Amino acid sequence: MKPLVVLPSYNERLNVVELVQALLGSCPDCEVCVVDDSSPDGTAAAVAEAMEGHPGWAGRVHLRVRSKKDGRGGAVREGFAWGMARGGYDAFVEMDCDFSHDPAALSQGLALLAEGYDVAIGARYPNGQILNVPLDRRVLSLLANALARMLIDRSIPDYTGGFRFYRPQAVEELLRHRQKHTGYIYLSEMMSHLLRARCRIAAFPICFRNRERGTSNASLNEIRSSLTGIFQIAFDHHLRR
Repeated sequence: MKPLVVLPSYNERLNVVELVQALLGSCPDCEVCVVDDSSPDGTAAAVAEAMEGHPGWAGRVHLRVRSKKDGRGGAVREGFAWGMARGGYDAFVEMDCDFSHDPAALSQGLALLAEGYDVAIGARYPNGQILNVPLDRRVLSLLANALARMLIDRSIPDYTGGFRFYRPQAVEELLRHRQKHTGYIYLSEMMSHLLRARCRIAAFPICFRNRERGTSNASLNEIRSSLTGIFQIAFDHHLRR
């Protein structure tokens, strides 16, 4: 199975090169697409420099630079659309660019796709571990997920986690729909589309570690707005079923 790992990045100069190297080492068959929203800290330049300095990255690491920052969801869609147009990938992966998600866990998600699932979620809830995340962010995340499970579908354990694996058919389904929500709430919107398309969805527990370097791109205001966005997503979900 040949996967494309999409890394949405913004001000991730401190993490991205080391993360790409770890991904290539953990998954010999994978390629990586870094989608950078013109980070002012020089993230894209750091990736471009590393591409020239690492012969083993040739043909395996790709860089897409967007003109402005418009949210994690838009960056992921850019990477997915680029990968689908390029072709040749059996799986697509999205993950955070700050080592919150362990590159060594790639094999678990890809194994679930190989078993025939359309989507696999690296889930924090109910049995995963969450380390060093501030209490206020943990509480808001729990509330958002509890609401989503109650309002949309109880079968999904983690609506707002960004460590996900997709077969190309699932990515094609996502790209058919215009993105309505920006930020991390788009993860819940994506899951609504996949559920309505009757995709086979599996989950496995992960250890989620709060970033050690750099500043989180998920502000408390964004997390709070996610709570209200879930109601709109749930309304659309049941209206279109």
